[in-house]
Amino acid sequence: MFEKVRLAKAAAHFARERLPHYGPLLTDDLHRFRDEIVKATVGAAISATAGLLFCCFVSLAVILTAAQGTHRSLTAWVVCACWGILALSGIWIARRAVAAPAPFRLVAHALSRDYAMLMEELEPLTDPDRPHS
Repeated sequence: MFEKVRLAKAAAHFARERLPHYGPLLTDDLHRFRDEIVKATVGAAISATAGLLFCCFVSLAVILTAAQGTHRSLTAWVVCACWGILALSGIWIARRAVAAPAPFRLVAHALSRDYAMLMEELEPLTDPDRPHS
Protein backbone atom coordinates (compact mmCIF):
# COMPACT_ATOMS: atom_id res chain seq x y z
CA MET A 1 0.00 0.00 0.00
CA PHE A 2 2.83 2.39 0.82
CA GLU A 3 4.34 1.65 -2.56
CA LYS A 4 1.15 2.79 -4.32
CA VAL A 5 1.13 5.96 -2.23
CA ARG A 6 4.76 6.57 -3.19
CA LEU A 7 3.92 6.03 -6.87
CA ALA A 8 0.97 8.43 -6.65
CA LYS A 9 3.14 11.08 -4.95
CA ALA A 10 5.83 10.76 -7.60
CA ALA A 11 3.28 10.99 -10.41
CA ALA A 12 1.54 13.98 -8.80
CA HIS A 13 4.86 15.78 -8.29
CA PHE A 14 5.85 15.12 -11.90
CA ALA A 15 2.47 16.34 -13.23
CA ARG A 16 2.58 19.48 -11.06
CA GLU A 17 6.05 20.20 -12.38
CA ARG A 18 5.25 19.63 -16.10
CA LEU A 19 1.66 20.90 -16.57
CA PRO A 20 2.54 24.62 -16.78
CA HIS A 21 4.63 23.91 -19.87
CA TYR A 22 1.60 22.71 -21.84
CA GLY A 23 -0.24 26.06 -21.91
CA PRO A 24 1.97 27.78 -24.52
CA LEU A 25 2.22 24.58 -26.57
CA LEU A 26 -1.55 24.21 -26.63
CA THR A 27 -1.96 27.86 -27.64
CA ASP A 28 0.53 27.45 -30.52
CA ASP A 29 -1.17 24.26 -31.66
CA LEU A 30 -4.60 25.90 -31.58
CA HIS A 31 -3.34 28.84 -33.66
CA ARG A 32 -1.82 26.51 -36.25
CA PHE A 33 -4.98 24.39 -36.36
CA ARG A 34 -7.11 27.51 -36.83
CA ASP A 35 -4.89 28.73 -39.68
CA GLU A 36 -5.06 25.34 -41.41
CA ILE A 37 -8.85 25.19 -41.08
CA VAL A 38 -9.20 28.72 -42.50
CA LYS A 39 -6.94 27.87 -45.45
CA ALA A 40 -8.84 24.67 -46.19
CA THR A 41 -12.21 26.43 -45.97
CA VAL A 42 -11.13 29.33 -48.18
CA GLY A 43 -9.60 26.94 -50.71
CA ALA A 44 -12.73 24.80 -50.80
CA ALA A 45 -14.97 27.86 -51.18
CA ILE A 46 -12.85 29.26 -54.00
CA SER A 47 -12.75 25.89 -55.68
CA ALA A 48 -16.50 25.33 -55.41
CA THR A 49 -17.36 28.81 -56.67
CA ALA A 50 -14.85 28.70 -59.48
CA GLY A 51 -15.97 25.17 -60.39
CA LEU A 52 -19.58 26.27 -60.73
CA LEU A 53 -18.63 29.32 -62.76
CA PHE A 54 -16.30 27.15 -64.83
CA CYS A 55 -19.20 24.87 -65.71
CA CYS A 56 -21.29 27.90 -66.68
CA PHE A 57 -18.56 29.28 -68.93
CA VAL A 58 -17.83 25.90 -70.49
CA SER A 59 -21.43 25.57 -71.51
CA LEU A 60 -21.40 29.17 -72.75
CA ALA A 61 -18.18 28.54 -74.69
CA VAL A 62 -19.60 25.43 -76.30
CA ILE A 63 -22.70 27.32 -77.35
CA LEU A 64 -20.73 30.30 -78.69
CA THR A 65 -18.28 28.08 -80.52
CA ALA A 66 -21.09 26.80 -82.66
CA ALA A 67 -21.85 30.40 -83.72
CA GLN A 68 -19.81 32.35 -86.27
CA GLY A 69 -16.99 34.78 -85.36
CA THR A 70 -13.41 34.20 -84.25
CA HIS A 71 -13.25 36.86 -81.53
CA ARG A 72 -16.39 35.69 -79.79
CA SER A 73 -15.31 32.05 -79.50
CA LEU A 74 -11.73 32.98 -78.57
CA THR A 75 -12.98 35.24 -75.80
CA ALA A 76 -15.32 32.57 -74.49
CA TRP A 77 -12.54 29.96 -74.36
CA VAL A 78 -10.07 32.37 -72.72
CA VAL A 79 -12.59 33.20 -69.99
CA CYS A 80 -13.35 29.50 -69.60
CA ALA A 81 -9.62 28.72 -69.28
CA CYS A 82 -9.15 31.45 -66.65
CA TRP A 83 -11.99 30.05 -64.52
CA GLY A 84 -10.57 26.55 -64.96
CA ILE A 85 -7.17 27.73 -63.68
CA LEU A 86 -8.86 29.41 -60.72
CA ALA A 87 -10.81 26.22 -59.94
CA LEU A 88 -7.65 24.11 -60.10
CA SER A 89 -5.76 26.54 -57.86
CA GLY A 90 -8.57 26.36 -55.30
CA ILE A 91 -8.40 22.56 -55.36
CA TRP A 92 -4.63 22.73 -54.96
CA ILE A 93 -4.92 25.07 -51.94
CA ALA A 94 -7.58 22.90 -50.31
CA ARG A 95 -5.57 19.74 -50.93
CA ARG A 96 -2.42 21.23 -49.41
CA ALA A 97 -4.37 22.37 -46.35
CA VAL A 98 -5.96 18.95 -45.89
CA ALA A 99 -2.61 17.20 -46.31
CA ALA A 100 -1.10 19.24 -43.47
CA PRO A 101 0.28 17.40 -40.45
CA ALA A 102 -2.04 16.28 -37.70
CA PRO A 103 -3.21 19.00 -35.32
CA PHE A 104 -1.79 19.39 -31.80
CA ARG A 105 1.57 18.00 -32.85
CA LEU A 106 3.49 20.03 -30.25
CA VAL A 107 1.35 18.92 -27.32
CA ALA A 108 1.39 15.28 -28.45
CA HIS A 109 5.18 15.32 -28.70
CA ALA A 110 5.54 16.93 -25.27
CA LEU A 111 3.09 14.45 -23.73
CA SER A 112 4.90 11.44 -25.16
CA ARG A 113 8.26 12.78 -23.99
CA ASP A 114 6.92 13.51 -20.51
CA TYR A 115 5.25 10.10 -20.30
CA ALA A 116 8.58 8.41 -21.12
CA MET A 117 10.31 10.52 -18.46
CA LEU A 118 7.62 9.65 -15.90
CA MET A 119 7.98 5.95 -16.63
CA GLU A 120 11.76 6.25 -16.15
CA GLU A 121 11.24 7.99 -12.81
CA LEU A 122 8.68 5.47 -11.61
CA GLU A 123 10.64 2.42 -12.75
CA PRO A 124 12.82 2.23 -9.61
CA LEU A 125 9.68 2.44 -7.44
CA THR A 126 7.99 -0.45 -9.24
CA ASP A 127 11.07 -2.66 -9.65
CA PRO A 128 10.15 -6.16 -8.37
CA ASP A 129 13.81 -6.93 -7.52
CA ARG A 130 13.99 -3.96 -5.17
CA PRO A 131 13.84 -4.93 -1.49
CA HIS A 132 10.65 -3.72 0.22
CA SER A 133 11.10 -1.35 3.13
